Amino acid sequence: MMPSAGQLHYIAVIVLRSIQGFASGLTWPAMYAIVGYWIPLTERSRFMSSFQGFSIGIGLTYPLCGFILSEWGWPYIFYTTGTLGLGWCILWYLLAFNTPREHPRIAEDELNYIELNVRNEVNSNVKIKVPWLQIFKSIPAWAIAVTTFGRIFVHYIFIVNGPTFMGSVLKFNFETNGFLSGVPFICSYISSVFFCYIADKIVLYKVLSLSNVRKVFTALSQIIPGVLIYCIGYIDNVYILLTVWFIAVIFITASYAGAMANIIDLAPNHGHSAAVLAFCQTIHMSASFISPLTAGFIVTQEDSIDQWRRVFEVSAIISILTYLIYQFFGTAEIQTWNKGLPVDDDDSDEGKVLSTVKDNFDNTVGPI
Repeated sequence: MMPSAGQLHYIAVIVLRSIQGFASGLTWPAMYAIVGYWIPLTERSRFMSSFQGFSIGIGLTYPLCGFILSEWGWPYIFYTTGTLGLGWCILWYLLAFNTPREHPRIAEDELNYIELNVRNEVNSNVKIKVPWLQIFKSIPAWAIAVTTFGRIFVHYIFIVNGPTFMGSVLKFNFETNGFLSGVPFICSYISSVFFCYIADKIVLYKVLSLSNVRKVFTALSQIIPGVLIYCIGYIDNVYILLTVWFIAVIFITASYAGAMANIIDLAPNHGHSAAVLAFCQTIHMSASFISPLTAGFIVTQEDSIDQWRRVFEVSAIISILTYLIYQFFGTAEIQTWNKGLPVDDDDSDEGKVLSTVKDNFDNTVGPI
């Protein structure tokens, strides 16, 4: 519908994009709501890497759109991507279920394994009203929201403004631009699997506390990209610049073993992780339009490297400073308002869950 709306009036495009935004805003909370019922604590980071599937989408869409634009024109970009999106919605509707027990095709062994390892922290039988006020007052939730704002700010500089920089400053054509803009995002999916696998192993064998694991990987996702995006504006060699660009995009995905997984840590029970995500998303997704607006305000001449340097410098500062908020105020402890039960101060929830899950894991597959 977007090409027709574009021919009709720009207001029609704004209306359609607004509808898309509202609809897509439901997607992430819906996915987070079921994670607590499906994924044991020690596999949570690895599962979060699957959310990076959107990076594959971005990585494939850039070169695909560059090719379509060159061959058939911009309307066919919307026809192609829209058709693919509708097809995926049908698959999700047919294959996704709220809980393992509701799944009609799950193997008995898998069902037993999941229920054995999530029952220690997830209470799916007790329904408790969503504690919106407590979530709003939760310092750890605010820490996640703020730090993720910084990560998304930088990420959207790469996603939205990156192709403009490559075309206007580096002088790449549509097809080359699409390829170079897309490759880092495909690689970032692979890196997210790696980061999340390492995080789960660290959690399983208690090398670091769960809170520190989340902070380390959040730091990797914001400090390193923050430093690298600052450097990009001062690199003259295009090959070195692209290498630094790729590395920065790849490290951003470490957040899925960090702050993004931390949302479920805070509230794995009663589906409240969806509410925490909705709260955080309201704040951090504002970066998805503030970031391009900021770049557009600074860059008035698209081929001016000096103006792009200001964009990269602002992005670096925001990325690093927002991480510091998380470093001081972030935690992976289940919040008291999510338990529905009195807090036992003699033993942490994290320790109980990890001990039980590790015993179950070792008994099932043996030590690694």
